[in-house]
Amino acid sequence: GEKVMYPQFGLGTITDVIEKEVDDTSLSFYRLEFEVNQIEILVPVSRAVENGLRKVMGRKDIDKLISYITSDIPPPKPQQWHRWRKRTLEQLKSGDPLEIATIYRYLASLEGQKGLSFTERKILHQVERMLIAEISVAKSISEEKAEALITPTRHDLANGNGKRAAS
Repeated sequence: GEKVMYPQFGLGTITDVIEKEVDDTSLSFYRLEFEVNQIEILVPVSRAVENGLRKVMGRKDIDKLISYITSDIPPPKPQQWHRWRKRTLEQLKSGDPLEIATIYRYLASLEGQKGLSFTERKILHQVERMLIAEISVAKSISEEKAEALITPTRHDLANGNGKRAAS
């Protein structure tokens, strides 16, 4: 029943720990369910951390993350598409919340400057959903309230302002 974050899938729930035979060896697996994607995956317990499985951030860390997302720090400069895509996939695979927030800030600013390609919009939506889900669980608030904490930033960045609107 514990809520966890898993790279590229976002917020999931550990529903079970099961034993499976793999190459004549009994291995333990976490069974993770992802409500948003309506999928279930198995993650080897022995490689969970290596695969990026982690607990949801605590309130203090979430507050720092929100501060980073809503800060006046300008997003990174645009890169060549193939380099950006490769780097972004690495950042997503890492599952690091700061890396995910960096992707979010970059795409939100790019959205206002030139618009986004289909792939960029898809990634923006994915990272936004991941951030909202984690903020919601960590702060014990609704996803709507969590979204309100970061979406003013998205609209400000899209409009060329590096700053969050006063709330």
